[in-house]
Amino acid sequence: MKENKMRELLISGYGPGNAQEASIALYEMTSRLEFNQILWEDKVPAPSYLCTYHDICFGIREDDGSGAVLCFQRQEDKYILKDKLELTGGALCHIVYQPKSQVLYASFYETGHVAAIKVEDFHFTKVLNFFQIEPIIPGGLTRAHCCALEPDGTRVFTANIALDRIYIYDTEAGALKPNQNLPFLQLDKGIGPRQLKFHPLLNYLYMITEYSNEIYVFLYEKINGEPKVTLLQKISTLPEGFTGTSYGSALDISKDGRFLYAANRGADTIAVYDINPDGVLNKIQDKSSGGNYPRHIALTKDDMGLIITNQNSNEVVILQVDEYNGMLVDMITRRTFYQPSYAEEL
Repeated sequence: MKENKMRELLISGYGPGNAQEASIALYEMTSRLEFNQILWEDKVPAPSYLCTYHDICFGIREDDGSGAVLCFQRQEDKYILKDKLELTGGALCHIVYQPKSQVLYASFYETGHVAAIKVEDFHFTKVLNFFQIEPIIPGGLTRAHCCALEPDGTRVFTANIALDRIYIYDTEAGALKPNQNLPFLQLDKGIGPRQLKFHPLLNYLYMITEYSNEIYVFLYEKINGEPKVTLLQKISTLPEGFTGTSYGSALDISKDGRFLYAANRGADTIAVYDINPDGVLNKIQDKSSGGNYPRHIALTKDDMGLIITNQNSNEVVILQVDEYNGMLVDMITRRTFYQPSYAEEL
């Protein structure tokens, strides 16, 4: 990589903490992933999660009792807000975009709602679905935490952290409908399924749990076009001997499919795993997150750095990744940011 080649990092969080602090910002960085300058920033209230696709950036506003999805368009070195859609569910916490159908899927932590929203020309044109995943006990908790897109397909998998279930939806022109053969996977009680991620090359699905601090490994198959999901492994994300309080938060997988990284809030560590050819994991490292309460992690585009948003210590750090064994080594950079909760290299 040429030394003069610039890179970009997008960060958002739970700000603004005061009138002077941005809640979302785009930074120019050097080829060595050192912060260079701010290209753009905004003070949207609590844009705690983002997703991007080419010159689109989707954001959210995570509010109790409501929420909004935002659509920004990249224009030169800035993002311009083009549209905003208010939704009535509570604590919108996660979004993912399906380019094939031009649909944004949204998950609501407080109320267990899931939405599918059509996007055209940087505007939200139609709400295809807006429904609540019903609690098992009437009046009980239901909390949708994320949606994951089936690779090379159109199904949507949704983790409900309160019901300990993964729901499986077929789609028709982007609209969601429960799969008739396997509407959901019932998991162990009290584990809190939080985030889902498919292997980039093989037919495996990985899930991090918030309450039991584990990674669940599943084999995902299609039998005559219908989904079949088989549990292969459960493995702890915590350092051996840890006895304090901790919550699993996020995971990421290297683009070559060799390594998986998982974050622990409380233990404030990153667990690093080898991914075997059969999909199962072998832990090779527990590394400090470089701060407090790592809410989100993401590998850089070249997999040579791991970006960590340490929410409670108000900083984003980037750790170097050993290209041969996947382990985390030296601190590359550190940046102050108010309650960061998302980061992505563009």
